[in-house]
Amino acid sequence: MPQMPEESQPEYVEQIRTAGEVARRCLALHGVLAAGHDVPREQIVTWLQGEGLWDDVSPMESAFLAAESPTPQQRINATWRAEALFSLLWSLDLISILPSPTQRCDLQLLQRALPPLFEPVTEFISPARLRRGAEIHNAREEIYHIHWRVRDARLRGQPTRPGQLPRMPAKDCEPPVEIFDAGVVQERHHSLNWLIGYRGQNWDDISTDT
Repeated sequence: MPQMPEESQPEYVEQIRTAGEVARRCLALHGVLAAGHDVPREQIVTWLQGEGLWDDVSPMESAFLAAESPTPQQRINATWRAEALFSLLWSLDLISILPSPTQRCDLQLLQRALPPLFEPVTEFISPARLRRGAEIHNAREEIYHIHWRVRDARLRGQPTRPGQLPRMPAKDCEPPVEIFDAGVVQERHHSLNWLIGYRGQNWDDISTDT
């Protein structure tokens, strides 16, 4: 009797990151964001290394933090990471609500959820706990569909800057599209894809395909 072909094994298994991984990624982003706002990068590197977090800094982040003269684009990218960081802090239940991505996050709320820069981080990492997996997956699915709408509007030649996306027709069963900030959508999609272990990709390599 001929043997049945073996089922092909998936190349990766998506699995939500651990609370410790997420907390450490938040702290790496904390440093990157601070550097984007002109906090001395040498001090940030020293802090991250001293707290045992340097291995949690991605290659692109370490290149920015160690650069003699970061490019303007590197600085812009760093400041946008606030939106990714906000989403991850929400996943740790340190921010109560993940609002619709219509405007940039509240930086004061973000700062209150984080330990002070340059301070010990053990008390931030040790008690870290994630929200329920269903909540995390629902947030990721929501941002996936929003990102699809943003890109579809662009492909149709419709304006896509903040405040310019049209509402969905009333007959559509999904919530109406309000005013989406494409940059916020991109960063949130990136962070939530990383959070669920999308395609087993590392932080710098996360794809936000729709």
